Amino acid sequence: MPKQKFGEEEVLGAALEVVREQGYEVLSARVIAEKAGCSVQPIYSLFGDMDGLIIALYEYARKWVTNYNTQHANDGENLFESNGLTHLRLAREESKLFTFMYLSPFLGARSLEDLYLSVSQPGVEDCIVELGHLSHEAAHELYLNMIVFTHGLAVLLASGMDIPEDELAERVFIAFKAFCIAVGGKPKQSR
Repeated sequence: MPKQKFGEEEVLGAALEVVREQGYEVLSARVIAEKAGCSVQPIYSLFGDMDGLIIALYEYARKWVTNYNTQHANDGENLFESNGLTHLRLAREESKLFTFMYLSPFLGARSLEDLYLSVSQPGVEDCIVELGHLSHEAAHELYLNMIVFTHGLAVLLASGMDIPEDELAERVFIAFKAFCIAVGGKPKQSR
């Protein structure tokens, strides 16, 4: 069997571009093939069907988001702040991709702990331990609360709401202080 000209990377890259530009709702073998510059045949031979492609695409997009998070790891005063700001930036700048990743059935989270496991970033919980003078259990609880809070703001941004950066930062800091106190921590009082 001759080697295909279009491999998984090309097809998934084209599918990700479609999601980022038009949203996941328009995904079809024809649309992806057109974007990739190939026929639909490589899509079906590589992934079996559109369900197989969507599963692979979700994991491919997760890697893209992880890389995005890494690129912005130093945007805040610490890893925890950078993580939240990056999530908000992704929602604002990549709203269609954000919708695919976090507002579609493909996320697969069925509980808040599933959500935590799906979206938490390495090192952030340890950062929270230091910032709030907390145990790991309390830091985990605070991080989960901040994920839920920040995700709510991100949904507003992804839907087109224009919230100034300074107001976002202030709201996030207020929430952090409140959640930190709620789990027994001692947060700093100003940004």
